[in-house]
Amino acid sequence: MNRRNLKAKKILSALEKYGCKVVRKTSHGVIIENPKNNSSINIPLHRDELAVWIYGNILRRLGIDKKEFEQNYLN
Repeated sequence: MNRRNLKAKKILSALEKYGCKVVRKTSHGVIIENPKNNSSINIPLHRDELAVWIYGNILRRLGIDKKEFEQNYLN
């Protein structure tokens, strides 16, 4: 993606379409888990936008291929 920042709620809904589950909500955001490999990460929702490097870290920690995710779920 060429964008500088991405909408946090859009990323969260795309991750849910992918099959990830929201484990719980925290004061900083939500903790989401990928049931395919049992990895989890906190997605910060205190700002409307996520920086591109945070988005990349989320996908890497959840074990999701970036190209496949963007083509199939982030439209």
